[in-house]
Amino acid sequence: MRKVFIEAMLVIIGLAISIPYIINPGPILMFLFVFVAQPCIAVAVMLVLWEVYKDLTKSNLL
Repeated sequence: MRKVFIEAMLVIIGLAISIPYIINPGPILMFLFVFVAQPCIAVAVMLVLWEVYKDLTKSNLL
């Protein structure tokens, strides 16, 4: 369960900020989108890639 729980929560936070920003852009939502949502999604992607790398090296495929 831990493998993608944190990543999923980060993506949910990022999308919860991104979708209102797309629908009704404003200065506060733009600030949150730039400084919270995008880093959350970027960190989630990096963590998933790290998990994939660890799994591939553990099974000697990489």
